[in-house]
Amino acid sequence: MAEALRNLGVTHSFGIIGKSICPVVLKMVDYGIEFIPGRHESSSGFEAAGYALKTGRLGVAFGTSGPGGTNLLTAAAHAKANNLPVLFITGHQSIKELGIPQCQDSSSYLADLADMFRPATLFSKMVERGDHFSTLFNHAISIALGGQRGPVHLCIPFDVQTEMLEECRIVIPEREHLVSTANFERVISAINASSHPIIIAGKGVNRSTAHQELIQLAETFNIPVVTSPGGKGAIPWDHPLYHGPIGVGGCKHGEDLLNRSDLFIVLGSRLSDMTICNLKAENHPKTLIQFDVDPTFVGKILSSQTISIGGDLRDNLAFYLKNIDTAAIKKHISETDVHYAEELPVLSKLSLASVMSTLSDLIPYNNTVFVDDGSHGFNAVKWYNVKKPGSFVFDAYFACMGNSIGMAIGAKVASPEETIFCITGDGCFMMLGAEINTAVCKNIPVIFIVVNNMQLDMALKGMEKTTGRIDGTIFEVPMDAVKFAESLGATGYKCETAEQFNIAVQAAVASNRVAVIELLTDRDEVPPTAHRTLNLN
Repeated sequence: MAEALRNLGVTHSFGIIGKSICPVVLKMVDYGIEFIPGRHESSSGFEAAGYALKTGRLGVAFGTSGPGGTNLLTAAAHAKANNLPVLFITGHQSIKELGIPQCQDSSSYLADLADMFRPATLFSKMVERGDHFSTLFNHAISIALGGQRGPVHLCIPFDVQTEMLEECRIVIPEREHLVSTANFERVISAINASSHPIIIAGKGVNRSTAHQELIQLAETFNIPVVTSPGGKGAIPWDHPLYHGPIGVGGCKHGEDLLNRSDLFIVLGSRLSDMTICNLKAENHPKTLIQFDVDPTFVGKILSSQTISIGGDLRDNLAFYLKNIDTAAIKKHISETDVHYAEELPVLSKLSLASVMSTLSDLIPYNNTVFVDDGSHGFNAVKWYNVKKPGSFVFDAYFACMGNSIGMAIGAKVASPEETIFCITGDGCFMMLGAEINTAVCKNIPVIFIVVNNMQLDMALKGMEKTTGRIDGTIFEVPMDAVKFAESLGATGYKCETAEQFNIAVQAAVASNRVAVIELLTDRDEVPPTAHRTLNLN
């Protein structure tokens, strides 16, 4: 396994070591794969996901048997929702000791990890014998790195890990070009026949790095582009055909455009409630062209006539663009250079919206910003101006609080030349913020921006609006993110004004150290989530 993972290009693995997983972790270190010990297995799983996202290769995360494995489950589901190839490896008591009560039991008598990981991954299996290993490992990595891409899980008992194998043939999978050609003529005809088409760029554009293909498609037909929350950054914020974000954190102009379009060209979006929450049922388009590697929800969300395009998004777009007869297509009349941005709120204290609107001007172009879930995340979706395509990473689908903390660390490990930011909230930070110590210990200089409004803001504002109550959304003793960061070895900056924030960002970038910038923002600021409704009838 160690040799095979090294040959796959894996340079680092992430996790928390323990007896049941010790043999394989140590052997991987012997083969030059550096082990990054985390403070919580869930964070280690997110780190492996961030590593996979940034490299395009396999990420590897370890957990011991029992609770070490169950702690990885959240990260596995997150990787599945985001099509990230991560190999989760968990330990298990020795096969010969099955049926004997043991500490951190992973057997069917208590917590069967192979079964538990099955719905959260694309493949999950216990390796019961050493001579089964090569078959199961080959199958797992071929699925993880295959067309759909995503997490897989192997549970390996302690005695199986130490078996000597007579022969073990590992086949390194090569990237397949998955193109769907059957509906080519229907797609071109539908675009030519439409009067008001729109391109919805989803997370799939960022995952498949199809940014140039998206822009070329939009410019070929002169079609406006909007982005889902997860698709933010698929196209630069100032491109003439970009009409802003839609859904939760969206802008009014983009939503209006969505509601008067007769053709949706959906690129890598499931069309979840976070994306189409403001699409009126009577405004479903006549036709839907949906590109998606995962057919689960294709054609099942809207009442539109659907043309489905499976396979890899970038490969498909490249094929379509190569084979389009430009002399026989319709150039649509589309408004360009649209000022979709809305007026910033005026508040007595620091406005998060204002901070997000200026952040991209303060940081180097070669950056990636990982954004956690909550009010801060949707403020970033609405106000942050993405200059470098693909540099904004946000998951509004599985929406796991705290995921960006680990993902930013894993991404920095994979791409040390980039400036890596994590935007998180006090609620997320209180869950997995101890992982900052992992970054400090291994000198992984990520800059963490912690938005501290001393409450679970998105839940509070939503509950207050819908129920008039705010139970469970306020912690009576608010955290001090700077003191916490400093106790973990990081540099801390406390900011209550925009000027203080600007100075802190510049200092953090220049220091090239792990830094935590605490933003004390106005607790009464209304997040761009309050308008969220859902009616798909």
